[in-house]
Amino acid sequence: MAQNAQARPEKSEKRMSRGTRVLRNIVIVIVIIALLLGAAVFLLDHFGRSKLTDDGAGMTTIDDAELDNAGRVRYKGQLYEYKKDVTTILLMGVDSRSKEASSGEFGGSNQSDMNVLAVLDPDTRQITLISVSRDSMVEMEVMDEAGNSTGTARAQLALSYSYGDGGDISCRLTRDAVSGLFYDLPIHAYASIYLNGVADLVGELGGVTVNALDTFGGFQKGVDTQLTRDNTESYIRHREYTVDGNNQRMERQKQVLMAMAKAMLSRIKEKPISALSIYDAVKRNVTTDLNTGSILYLARTAAGMHMNEHTLKVQGESVLGEGNHAEFNVDETALYELILSVFYKPVEG
Repeated sequence: MAQNAQARPEKSEKRMSRGTRVLRNIVIVIVIIALLLGAAVFLLDHFGRSKLTDDGAGMTTIDDAELDNAGRVRYKGQLYEYKKDVTTILLMGVDSRSKEASSGEFGGSNQSDMNVLAVLDPDTRQITLISVSRDSMVEMEVMDEAGNSTGTARAQLALSYSYGDGGDISCRLTRDAVSGLFYDLPIHAYASIYLNGVADLVGELGGVTVNALDTFGGFQKGVDTQLTRDNTESYIRHREYTVDGNNQRMERQKQVLMAMAKAMLSRIKEKPISALSIYDAVKRNVTTDLNTGSILYLARTAAGMHMNEHTLKVQGESVLGEGNHAEFNVDETALYELILSVFYKPVEG
């Protein structure tokens, strides 16, 4: 009897020991999973960063500027160096409702109504939007209906999208045209969105509020208006057919883009991974070369930044060209100085 009594604590100790070992193994597994997830996030972030940064090599200058062997620019006596950590993304708003109904055919009717460069600058911790008129006269590659290049032409920027397939090729043609206009500026990624995608995005964000810039339809100038999935398209698409009609529409487009950008940034600051759910809500009407790693890097980077309250605009003059089509002739000196102010920093020398 005494021997049996003495054996019981031993059994109990063994049972406790097994329980402790199980608990320890569970903790180890959890730690390993956490480390693997952390490593995956780090790798995605690293590869995203490597795709979305550049040294600015290959950029050209205007006649009044000098380029040295290190890629630095001297302009009006000041030396400038390209910001290597800057990320530049071309955002395009397409004037058709659905990507599915518009892609695959070369030389279609789709045009990029809105063209904006989004610039993320880790040095200033600022996100800046630069608006480029759809009517800007640029050099672009022209493709035939079979998708073969037939050379280049000088035409309105919006047409570069129409020469492609309504998808990646359209985006690349537009990206190359904008890069050329900006003195071969590196554009690290692109994203185009169709009108149904804009409606989906506004819906995902719970609507955005703007102070109406013009009176038309159900909008009253100077009155705060809630834009929803249903009325956003009419606000950003309405255009007076005058020389300045597109410029007025661009102001409304920039206003809505800024409102959406602020709403997205607010959500990403709270939870960077939410960038993936936002993309998931609109992806059926979006074309982009951003992958998961790039989106994650952008979200983590943007979470520590603030929006520049002022959307910058490429300056120039609107005129009526052949066939009474509006043409926007860019002020090249003003554009170059804008490039230096956003993408370069002054250095000693």
